[in-house]
Amino acid sequence: MKKLNQFPLPTRLLLVAIAVVILAGIGYAIRQKMAVTKLAELDAKYVSFDGDYLFSIPAKYTVNGTAIPKVTIVYPEGSPLQKGQSVDELYLNGTVAVQAIGELKSDNPEAFTAYVKDVLAADLRKMFNSPSDLRPAKQKDADANEIYALGPDGKRLRALFAINFTQPILVAAQDRSEAFKTVGFTMEDLKKSSFKPDIDQAAEVIKEIAQKLQQQKSGELRTNSTAKFRKKITEGQLVDNLKKSAQHLQRPISIVGGLYNDKFFIAQLVFESKTKDEQPTAGVVSLQKKGKVWQLDDLQLPRD
Repeated sequence: MKKLNQFPLPTRLLLVAIAVVILAGIGYAIRQKMAVTKLAELDAKYVSFDGDYLFSIPAKYTVNGTAIPKVTIVYPEGSPLQKGQSVDELYLNGTVAVQAIGELKSDNPEAFTAYVKDVLAADLRKMFNSPSDLRPAKQKDADANEIYALGPDGKRLRALFAINFTQPILVAAQDRSEAFKTVGFTMEDLKKSSFKPDIDQAAEVIKEIAQKLQQQKSGELRTNSTAKFRKKITEGQLVDNLKKSAQHLQRPISIVGGLYNDKFFIAQLVFESKTKDEQPTAGVVSLQKKGKVWQLDDLQLPRD
């Protein structure tokens, strides 16, 4: 069994005061509000390709998978993210954060148990100089643990929910709020989810779209698009838009995740920086399902 000092430190992102970075272009996701609201009404889930998990979105919350690398932030609609906010500040606003536990590469039960006890619970005790409360649980047939830091009066100072999925994950919040429970207790292992075949199909279409964006293939983008998309934007307008985004489109593109139900997928993209002088930017690709085929329904791209 691993001891505390055998676990590497850098990936414990949810337990430290990491600052939020608002990527250029992330406002595009906000401008998708009507589409996101529609998805929420249809029981949309957020899918993370970084961490191989998916969960239901709490009422009156929104999701950002780009503000902190490898972390999904679920925050109240009335408390938009601000550049430079720490994770601790976000928790005070009711935010829930999720990430894969990078130190664990599989669902090995002994490694998971050791990590929960020797790392998560120990870190909480050290951070808050207080006792921790560790409770065994289950989530979708996977072993799990609720871990809390307790104040002198027994008040919870931090809430964690660790789940031993194929890729173990961690959910964190200020306390055991309704949002924390909604995110944690609807959490699924993407690799074992019944939604995986449909999500995989959508992900392949998004990858193809990303490649066509980089190649400036406007005609092919329109070929597999909805009638609404073709009505909204002519090929000439699309060509012009792609030219205006060309600098960003030549960067490596990461598909971090997105909002999903069986009719829509709104994917969050990150256009990675290629040099130290560049900043990553973000965009959105929206798909709609027609029959059994996912089609491009909207594009929001950063511009040069």
